[in-house]
Amino acid sequence: MHKPYILAIGDIVTDAFIKLKDDEAEVITDEHGNKKLILPFGTKPPYDHVDIVQAVGPSPNAAVAFSRLGANAGLMAYMGDDTPGQDMLGYLKEQHVDTSTISIAEGEKSNYWYVLRYGAERTILVKNEKYDYTWQEPNEVPEWIYLSALDGASWQLHMELLEYLGKHPDTKLVFQPGTFHFKWGAEKLAEVYARSHMVCMNKEEAADVTGRALENLEDLFDGLHNLGPEVVVITDGPNGSYASDGKKIISIPNYPDPKPPLDRTGAGDAFASTITTALAQGESLETALSWAPINSMNVCQHLGAQAGLLSKDDILQLLADAPAEYIPTVISGSSEQSPEEIAQSLVENPKGIFAADESGGSIHKRFEQYGIDDSEEVRRTYRQLFFTSPGIETHLSGVILFDETARQKADDGTPFPELLQSRGIIPGVKVDKGIVPLPGFEGEGVTSGLDGLPERLAEYYAMGIRFAKWRAAFTVTDTLPSDAAIAANVHALARYALDCQNAGIVPIVEPEIVHEGDFTIERAKAVSSRVLDALFEELALLGVHRKAMLLKTSMVLAGSKQPQSSPEAVAVATVDVFSHHVPHDLAGIVFLSGGQEPLQATNNLQAITNKGAQAWPITFSYSRALQEPVIQAWSGKSENLSHAQDLFKKLVQANSNATIQQDSIKTIF
Repeated sequence: MHKPYILAIGDIVTDAFIKLKDDEAEVITDEHGNKKLILPFGTKPPYDHVDIVQAVGPSPNAAVAFSRLGANAGLMAYMGDDTPGQDMLGYLKEQHVDTSTISIAEGEKSNYWYVLRYGAERTILVKNEKYDYTWQEPNEVPEWIYLSALDGASWQLHMELLEYLGKHPDTKLVFQPGTFHFKWGAEKLAEVYARSHMVCMNKEEAADVTGRALENLEDLFDGLHNLGPEVVVITDGPNGSYASDGKKIISIPNYPDPKPPLDRTGAGDAFASTITTALAQGESLETALSWAPINSMNVCQHLGAQAGLLSKDDILQLLADAPAEYIPTVISGSSEQSPEEIAQSLVENPKGIFAADESGGSIHKRFEQYGIDDSEEVRRTYRQLFFTSPGIETHLSGVILFDETARQKADDGTPFPELLQSRGIIPGVKVDKGIVPLPGFEGEGVTSGLDGLPERLAEYYAMGIRFAKWRAAFTVTDTLPSDAAIAANVHALARYALDCQNAGIVPIVEPEIVHEGDFTIERAKAVSSRVLDALFEELALLGVHRKAMLLKTSMVLAGSKQPQSSPEAVAVATVDVFSHHVPHDLAGIVFLSGGQEPLQATNNLQAITNKGAQAWPITFSYSRALQEPVIQAWSGKSENLSHAQDLFKKLVQANSNATIQQDSIKTIF
């Protein structure tokens, strides 16, 4: 995964948190709902204790957040050459924040503020020292710059920042205004707003900046977009948060607190910096908005603005454990995503894809095995079991349907694609028509279905289908697959992918290395490498856009008749093959379970995840590994429905967990 360089610019301070006795102060609420702390003159209110927190402020907080989330972080700030300043420098280096752009004023003090804490609320006593706010040239050009609170004496620095951005037009600016920015007003800062890629502020601040009504959210977004930024983020306290890309407004509720907040200092900084990092790492706006409240919530569980900042894996784990209602929702404008955005959404961890696309023959065999009658209505009921299971939207990004299933409806008459969309799950469809023998090559086949494909894709698009899948299968022996079988199948895959992209549908290309057979993991590596090289050469030849497609493929493992390799061996072989034979600009990779047992598929996925970030997002697209235990539990009986649905949710959650780096494998097995 790309590790962007993000430079934060803003004041830095040491905070002394003074904890007031909770029963020795008075709090009132004014007519506007604002809480106020009352400390009468002439009294001696007692305090409980003092905590010193160093190297804080909106931009230092953001820089530490960038680092913990996996970005290369730098900070441009201004401080004195005193002991608090040296302590702050040492702390930032410990947090892996580049301090080469911090200006140290000889003979001056560093900023030192006092924070009065009462319950979870706080009031900050501010004193800014005087510094020479001049531009500090970075050693390398940052991909993103994050501008936040600065002293009123920093105007010249803003002009120098704009000059720097003029020389580096590819650098994206994020603007989280501070106190003096709001005092200066939007007119004085017109060039800063116009150059910003994203601005972040709360709802009251948005109303002040735009002069528009607080109650009209769309008008607030319109006013801020008119200032220039492409992306606008507005937080609204207990009501959650919103983000807009100018086409749609997305909302997200607050992530539930595990216990009452301890201190709200830095919650807004955590929110804005998390969205910034997610976008810089290539995540969609929806995903970025779903990460931010989690980091913000956790900061409030700790004292100070940085103690609770999370790593990316921590956020993904909490996202996997989120309640069903914690999902981003489009509340205004078009919810239609571009193919690139859809491809990104399908591989956004910790979610994966459920492959519910077995042909009639395949599902007949499964039903027969468990004594289930095979009729169109029973198949519909079986699919409905999965699609209506509670809570699966937390763990699934998409579902691949069979043509029959894409045309079926739930009990209430809702078409299955529409039902999935209503749950935030992207519907897809299998479009190939199966494998036919390859003439002259015994034991090998080629996938059919190109005839009439553009017309079928147009119909699927009208039905709400936004991605598709085409499977090619390669049998492995000492001599197979042949060059002819590889050439025929990768050409069909590339033709299919191009037709999909012309129809506005994201193609998943699936060159499966069939697990059944007597071959070693070394043979699997060699065959996988050959197939992938041929595939991406053919895709490039036909001009398929890699950022708007996904690769669905087998893990690199020994054949079913060989002793099975350990998850670690599978992970090493898989990462080695894919890192050398899959272009790094591909939107993502999804693994098929490919005949593996459910536990084996989950364990192998976890081992691959634990190898660390790769050039592309990686997740699962499982069929048998998610369905086999469920069909056995259901057995075609309505009284088993609830148990089967609960089991399905646990299975998808186990594989969702396996997309997050962790020492132990959290499965239900």
